[in-house]
Amino acid sequence: MAVVIDLIREFSPWIYGACAIAALWYLRVVLVARRDRRYAVFALEREQALNRVFGAWGAAFGIIVVMGVVYALSTVVFRAVEPQLAADQPTATPAFAVAAAGTPTPTPTLPEPDLSPTPTETPRPARPTRRPTNTPGAATPTAPPPPAPQVQRPRCPTANAVISEPGIGQVASGAVAIFGTANVDNFQFYKLEYGAGENPAVWSYFGGGDAPVVNGRLGTLNVLPPGTYSIRVVAVDQSGNFPAPCQTTITFR
Repeated sequence: MAVVIDLIREFSPWIYGACAIAALWYLRVVLVARRDRRYAVFALEREQALNRVFGAWGAAFGIIVVMGVVYALSTVVFRAVEPQLAADQPTATPAFAVAAAGTPTPTPTLPEPDLSPTPTETPRPARPTRRPTNTPGAATPTAPPPPAPQVQRPRCPTANAVISEPGIGQVASGAVAIFGTANVDNFQFYKLEYGAGENPAVWSYFGGGDAPVVNGRLGTLNVLPPGTYSIRVVAVDQSGNFPAPCQTTITFR
């Protein structure tokens, strides 16, 4: 049903044009019938002309009804089914290279301590022999812990669809607010989607809007089970086209 309404909206200018041509034709029929009725000599001819006038007015009323139905389907009903059409529309899934947080520093190799015992003194007469003492070895230092991952700003292909927050690698434990920009020429709507992993095979709709946003709040992602998730924003214009989406990756604890 949503596809039929979308087709009616797309071809509504042609339907209006056809209705306008039909209305002009029936207007001509009315004018000709009125002229024939005015100059008719017999009552039967005047009655036939009058019937043509009534028939033309009835057809004109039908044309008005058709135009009203097309207008209602292409405006009011289309706004109601527009989110469903947006969710069913396939979108390209761009892959973004995630920069490494840093190169780990190799653990230095420490020299082994010298555990050779101290030589025993030569025993002297009438004196007890001293016990040998060992030189304590140096303590082995502990390797430094690896650096914590840093949150990085997403690398967006265009300035028309941008996620400024949250950044790549951000850790979340509650609802996450999404900030950025969704603004294209001939703007129609934008949508927010999420998927499991860094390169999801399936995207799920969780927010959006029918007004452009510039450096503001795009929506909120509710709490999800622990794991890594990707978030993206898609801005769509009036013709259904959209630039490459902007994507970020976060982790729920």
